[in-house]
Amino acid sequence: MEKIINTLFPPKCVFCGSIGDIFCENCISNCLLLLEQRCIICDKPSVDGITHEHCYKPGMPTQVLSVFVYGDNVRNCIKKSKYSSRLFMCLKRLSFEGVNLAYEWGYNFKDFVVVSIPVSKEKQKLRGFNQVDVISKSFSKRFNLKINNSLLIRVRDTKSQHSSSRKQRFKNVADSFLSPSNVKGKKVILIDDITTTGATFLEASKVLYQAGAIEVKCFSLSKKL
Repeated sequence: MEKIINTLFPPKCVFCGSIGDIFCENCISNCLLLLEQRCIICDKPSVDGITHEHCYKPGMPTQVLSVFVYGDNVRNCIKKSKYSSRLFMCLKRLSFEGVNLAYEWGYNFKDFVVVSIPVSKEKQKLRGFNQVDVISKSFSKRFNLKINNSLLIRVRDTKSQHSSSRKQRFKNVADSFLSPSNVKGKKVILIDDITTTGATFLEASKVLYQAGAIEVKCFSLSKKL
């Protein structure tokens, strides 16, 4: 049925209007890759996004990886996917491409459990979904990992952070997460659509470690430079 519909009404790229795909190969290829991973604490270059030894403190993620630079088509795709069904489909495509790249780069998350950074109940109800789950599903499928979003919930809604300072971002996410499930002894890979200062990942990681996780790593589809 889908093939018939696509034949009669071929999809157009939402960015350039070319016929054939909702997010065409040319527009995807124009999405900038993050070619140099960075330490979540000092934001200086780090091999494979490993948290520098001199930066690391208990409760921090040991590694944070991102694939794309948050800008242009990537920014539009992620930002507008929360409110547009067509852009939501673009996010699925972008997630597929980004996760495949991470896999091809040779990263290994054996024995880790995938957990999406949760949105508030209000936002989940308003949108009908958590857009980060799209990325998590692609990630879990490609790396053959299980998803368990019950390991982390959001207990407090937070303000939009796009115009907040670094200090404000950390204050904004403080005490916004809870780990109500049995995370003791588990290795967790947190998934998000974008990371900027790392405040969300750091707060969520702290909560998971306090609940008994033995290691936390993070993956974001994009990073804002």
